[in-house]
Amino acid sequence: MSVKKICLITCYNQPDYIRARTLRATLRSMDDVDLIVVKNKHTNILRYIEVFWRVLVVRIKYHPDIYFQTFRAYESFPVLRLITIGKKFVFDEFINPIEQVAYENHYIKPGGIVAGLARLGYKFWLLTVSVIVTDTPSHAAYSAKLMKLPVDKYVPLIVSTDEVVFKKTNVPKKTEDGMFTIFYYGLFMMPLQGLDVILNAMKLLKDQDIDIKLVLIGGKDSTIDKVARVQDSGANIEYKKYVPYESLPDYMASADLCLAGPFGGTVQAQYVIGGKTFQYLHMGRPTIIGRNEESHIWTDKKDALIVDQANPRQLADAILWAKNHPSELRTIGQKGQQLYEHKLSNKELARELRLLLLSKRLA
Repeated sequence: MSVKKICLITCYNQPDYIRARTLRATLRSMDDVDLIVVKNKHTNILRYIEVFWRVLVVRIKYHPDIYFQTFRAYESFPVLRLITIGKKFVFDEFINPIEQVAYENHYIKPGGIVAGLARLGYKFWLLTVSVIVTDTPSHAAYSAKLMKLPVDKYVPLIVSTDEVVFKKTNVPKKTEDGMFTIFYYGLFMMPLQGLDVILNAMKLLKDQDIDIKLVLIGGKDSTIDKVARVQDSGANIEYKKYVPYESLPDYMASADLCLAGPFGGTVQAQYVIGGKTFQYLHMGRPTIIGRNEESHIWTDKKDALIVDQANPRQLADAILWAKNHPSELRTIGQKGQQLYEHKLSNKELARELRLLLLSKRLA
């Protein structure tokens, strides 16, 4: 492949969101890519003006072959497409916004006039791009059906992870209290993640095994109240609302078992592999996965533990099994790490990206 000049654009209040970080790192590692990164410094409304102006300058000064907009792109997408009109454009949808607001969070009625108009408007702009990128094959198929677009307009790219921050380790740093420690974190604790399922599983476990502790990080103010109620019932939960991103690997390494999910049983939860899943697996941590359209990648009790979503009892049973089978659990962590290297690594993401860049749509 001849060298391609790619402008990778991020306009989001979290400009270093893991999806964008991983794409930047992977594209930088490719010898046949000349990468120009445009990402916002402002995290308020000024980010739009900042990014629009910088992309316009890049177009005039550097003439990229391809523009690639990372998640989350919905608000800035139409203006950026106008600035880049006539050029190849890759749009990282990641999560379909109609799916999010109508079917996942129920902010608007799925069959209502507002949803219909939103779908038409969004579809109009999608038709202007060269490629729509999603996170998984099943999410691509769902979004294509929802938007009534051909599925071959979509290309799934694995999320993978920051392999520098989340370094490999097979030996957990044991906590001083001797507890069997479970770890889970989530920035917003969205419905698909299934926080209530995790908390209810801990309530079930408190009567069965007092030596199990959940370390839980993240969430909103409402999360504090939910966790406090379960703690008051006797469940052993250590909760922190926030820790620095760079500290997360230490918490993962200290855990005997990591919860990946999704556990929520929502529409969106049927099609995703959570970003934390890749982090756990790269570090060799034994992991519990929520069963969905993508969980066929793993084999239960071989390279992960797999449970039905929205099922606290099954989650609690899997945690107990893990605690009572330490030798098997270590092997599961090692096998999960091997699976990551073969199917989910930055190297695999680079392979998928190269195939995309070589495709006729971006020729």
